[in-house]
Amino acid sequence: MYIVGIEPKAPGLHMFSQSRLPRLGLPLLLTIAEKMGHKCLIFCEEIAPILWEEIEKADMILISVTTSTAPRAYDDLIPRIREFNPNVPILMGGPHVTFLAEEALDKGADYVFRHEADESSPQFLEWWMKGKDPKELLKILGLSFKIGDQYCHNPDPELVDLDTLPTPNLDLIFGYGKPSSISIITSRGCPFNCEFCSETAMFGREYRFLSEQKVLEDIKYYDKRYGKTPIFIADDNLGANPLRLERLCQAIIDNGLVRPLSGQVRLDLAKRPQTLAIMAQAGFERAFIGYESTNPESLKAMGKGLKYEEMEGYTKIFHQFGIAIHAMWVIGFDQDTLATVKNNIRASIRWLIETTQILILGPSPGASLYKRLIRENRIFIWDLTKWDGHHAVFYPRNMTARQLQIAVMLEAMPKLYSYWQTVKIFIVNNWKIATGFLRRRHWHPFREFKINLITLFARLWGRTATRKMKKPIREYLKQIQFFSQKARS
Repeated sequence: MYIVGIEPKAPGLHMFSQSRLPRLGLPLLLTIAEKMGHKCLIFCEEIAPILWEEIEKADMILISVTTSTAPRAYDDLIPRIREFNPNVPILMGGPHVTFLAEEALDKGADYVFRHEADESSPQFLEWWMKGKDPKELLKILGLSFKIGDQYCHNPDPELVDLDTLPTPNLDLIFGYGKPSSISIITSRGCPFNCEFCSETAMFGREYRFLSEQKVLEDIKYYDKRYGKTPIFIADDNLGANPLRLERLCQAIIDNGLVRPLSGQVRLDLAKRPQTLAIMAQAGFERAFIGYESTNPESLKAMGKGLKYEEMEGYTKIFHQFGIAIHAMWVIGFDQDTLATVKNNIRASIRWLIETTQILILGPSPGASLYKRLIRENRIFIWDLTKWDGHHAVFYPRNMTARQLQIAVMLEAMPKLYSYWQTVKIFIVNNWKIATGFLRRRHWHPFREFKINLITLFARLWGRTATRKMKKPIREYLKQIQFFSQKARS
């Protein structure tokens, strides 16, 4: 059977727009299908356009979506797929349809995989190839479908043993070629439960991870295929188990697999300098960290488990080990004011954070915040392409949506990516590199200069991106000018 996967393109610019890093859900599922003997091909629209002659030949289509890419699937891709291949079954998966399966079924999907589909998808393929017994369909956990007008939702799937999963074959992605960097996932789940995040609802609160040996096998597989390539570890919280992270880094060092690494961790990992030290030795050059807010009340309300007073000190500790930071802030919590935006800007500038992303708080299906905003009737934009962190789509509590939109996208981001701030960071960081042997236990001047150079180009790209976004943001401001009130207390 010929199975084609599609990852729709995002509606606008985002932090990975220039990196060509595909999400790993489709490559993993279709690698499993390939090992079952099926022919597979993936179109990631951020990398290459869809070849519609392949859609015409496909025996099955699998589409993976997030909230902001779902409209592309619903309104553009599915209708066109039906034109080219009217009877092909269309399956959907991903975080958005996990929590809104009935929406996907109403919009043209024949079947929906909820939560983890690593076991349910091969079970479905076997069911499809062996006669499609309706009774057997009801045994496939995590599957949603319709019988006539009736929605059917099988029970949620069991959590998967990650060591049993194959290394995703990225060569299944059309046009992928030789990557400048690749992404891997070494864990799922998160023990924290931030109100705005759907990670726990999607993958569970239990922190599950691959064994160090399995991670090494994955890295060696990609090294054999692409050469020694920089790696982004796409775990939601790589450092949730610091001892495990230390073991993983030591294994990378012991097996000669050190190379540029980056990944997402919490800021309070700085409580363990020994962890940051071994991360730096393993090649970690950049940490993606959710600072979220400088507002203590917002941090408390979202359940972040982090104090503002600790942030500056923790930031310095990361920098002491030569690890650059990409900070992610979120504005729009009920406790936030316009002063919060300004404080976030000041903190990013004063702490010399290398790259920064300020997002507008938005509803994410599956998150507690999403349910609360619906309950309070505060969402006024239901165009999901705008649910991307760059648009105000609900009534904030202490400012208007228009004020929030302007403060973040037209004021904060341009200030953070000004030429002056970019030059300042480049000069100061190079001075720190030059004098680092006087105050650092681990001093790697050439590596740190390269990190600084990458930061320079990233910031120049960020400045270009923020300038490109000004026109569509101003158009959006016209659209929301009639939604200027604040949420009722």
